[in-house]
Amino acid sequence: MRLLKQPAWVAALLVALWALASGLRPAPLESLERWSYDLRTRLRGPQPSRGEVVVVGLDDATSARDPELFTRRAGLARLIEALRGAGASVIGLDLFLAEPEALLGPELAAEIEALLREEPPPGSPEGEALPSWQLLRKISELLAGDRILAETLSRRRDVVLALHLGNRGGPEVDGRALRRGTYGQFAPGTEPYRNTPRALASLPLFAREAAALGTINLQEDPDKIVRTLPVVSFHQDRPFAPLSLQVLARHAGYGRGGLAYTGGPPTIAWGEGGELILEPGLRALLNLRGRQAFPFHSAVDVVEGKLPEGALQGKMVLVGVTYLGHDALHTPLDEVLPGVFLHAEAIDNFLAGDFHRRSAPLTDALLTLLLGLGVVLLFLPAWSFGPGWRIGGALLLAAGHALALWLLFRHQGLWLAAVGPGLALVSALGAGLLLGWLQEGQQRRQLRHTFAHYLSPAVIEQLIRDPAALAPGGARQELTVLFSDIRSFTTLSEKHSPEEVVAFLGRYLDPMTGAVLGEGGLLDKYIGDAIMAVFGAPVHSPDHPAMALRAALAMHAALEEVRAAEEGAFADLAIGIGLNTGEMVVGNMGSRARFDYTVVGDAVNLAARLEGLTKNYGVFCLCGEQTRAAAPGGFAFREVDRVRVKGKEEPVSIHELLAGPDRQIASYAGLERFEAALAAWREGRFPAAREAFTAFAADNPGDAVAALYLERLASLGDEAPEGWDGVFTFLVK
Repeated sequence: MRLLKQPAWVAALLVALWALASGLRPAPLESLERWSYDLRTRLRGPQPSRGEVVVVGLDDATSARDPELFTRRAGLARLIEALRGAGASVIGLDLFLAEPEALLGPELAAEIEALLREEPPPGSPEGEALPSWQLLRKISELLAGDRILAETLSRRRDVVLALHLGNRGGPEVDGRALRRGTYGQFAPGTEPYRNTPRALASLPLFAREAAALGTINLQEDPDKIVRTLPVVSFHQDRPFAPLSLQVLARHAGYGRGGLAYTGGPPTIAWGEGGELILEPGLRALLNLRGRQAFPFHSAVDVVEGKLPEGALQGKMVLVGVTYLGHDALHTPLDEVLPGVFLHAEAIDNFLAGDFHRRSAPLTDALLTLLLGLGVVLLFLPAWSFGPGWRIGGALLLAAGHALALWLLFRHQGLWLAAVGPGLALVSALGAGLLLGWLQEGQQRRQLRHTFAHYLSPAVIEQLIRDPAALAPGGARQELTVLFSDIRSFTTLSEKHSPEEVVAFLGRYLDPMTGAVLGEGGLLDKYIGDAIMAVFGAPVHSPDHPAMALRAALAMHAALEEVRAAEEGAFADLAIGIGLNTGEMVVGNMGSRARFDYTVVGDAVNLAARLEGLTKNYGVFCLCGEQTRAAAPGGFAFREVDRVRVKGKEEPVSIHELLAGPDRQIASYAGLERFEAALAAWREGRFPAAREAFTAFAADNPGDAVAALYLERLASLGDEAPEGWDGVFTFLVK
């Protein structure tokens, strides 16, 4: 249960764990993080390209109208020539030509070639072959597709062929041709790399005639979505460049020599000023534009000359298979995307230099830690925030985090962690609120248990709603204090056994406590047979003087009930009550080991003195002047005296409580004569005071106050001493 007292520590521990997870990037967290990246991409939507890349597809229309364009090497040669004729700057083929074209079996094709190398048959017209010989020549021309394509490639050296590096490959690739796929400049650095064992490329016949080779490796994430492009692949300890970068290098005129790779940290450079620090795995995070950002034309339309004028002029053209969903991939923007478009996306990213970047694991961990600790701060005891403020603060932090994520992604292309920090925020908030709720429940039970015998249930509920009223330390407030005591309790106790006295105190204190609690008072303590109560704290009540006065009346009524129920000496029970209102310090006070919720101050001491003075004046209840001044209508008082109590220099007026709205304690005949007598006493007119007090005592023979004044006057004579102020000074408590 000690843990419940520190929800901030529990929240901080959860935040630390999430920060660690953000740095380690476990698979479940990465799956959610990739989803958040896709969401940002979709919210941003498709983007325009620079318009320098065009995709030509071997699509369904091509398959229907001129299938030889991609089923025959000669057809592919016609397409390349058509692209050149339309003004293409460079052509990238996202195709493999790894096997010789075989329209006939190799033996039959060899026999036909051998026959054509011989002289025409005897008896044929000079310079003219037989029809069968002409047929053989036509068949031979059909078999010359590879040669025709190779000649087409060699004519301008503007075609970049595909290369795949991985665990599987075709026949051994010509080493000289293979070097055309590497970065022109290479500095290994300290970054380790892994060689791919196999290479798949077009036939050496084609590879030797190509402008360059470029890797077309594409790598899906575990959720089968492509977000990155492998930019560097190693084979035979050499770094190979992607098709997109090779096409761009050829288009820009700096060729393979303008491409560089350094390994510490992994960085590529191209042309003049182009540079990219690679993501883990030697990949680049694509800033996707979307399929519709790139002009697309059917290969058959290119060959048939049906393109708009200038559609390919000076453009980089990528050729790939797009029919029947062939080579289809998934990206955050496109559910189905032919792979050739990924190379177009990469070229446009290289041109703009705006690949996305992902924050480092350490950055994610620090962001998670900072955001989570922001929530933890809301639960520090020093702030005393309620649940509403804590939830509001957490929502504000979440909104700030979301806004920062969006702005950095939208304008800087930065993929900043969303899930780790978000989960840290939510878990810290949830844990803090849950533990706070459990702690509050524990506090409620503790408060109810602690104050059940000191406060009324209604006041306890208010205190539970605002437990800050019980904060350690003291605060200065204006309150009303009540002290009550049994008259001559020591003498009373001597007449009974201790067991009888204890039993009687239980019967007495129970109704008296009920009278205090019934008026919303705080039972501060029992002092033997005495009671100390406070009104107006711990829950503030502005009418605390009236509450204390009503409690005194209720105690008077309870006293009569106790007397009626007792026998013997207990039936003659008498008590005195002192009430005083004033500023005092209230709060939890004491030592580190033990403290109590109580009040201290001169106003408290005066209330205790007033209770003691009730014996001197023979009255039930004496009040301080502030209590009388604050009493609402319906209460009646008699000013009794102005006195200096022990320990105070300033004189105070004391008043007897006579009655309340629904109960009377004492009643006097001719009360105006008492007031006149009191005025004469204070003015030093002793004969007049003696006469007035005597008359009042005659009408009220049981009044101890009038008798007390007559006793004082008997020793003073008729002349007031010098400096007379009518104030009586008590030298004892």
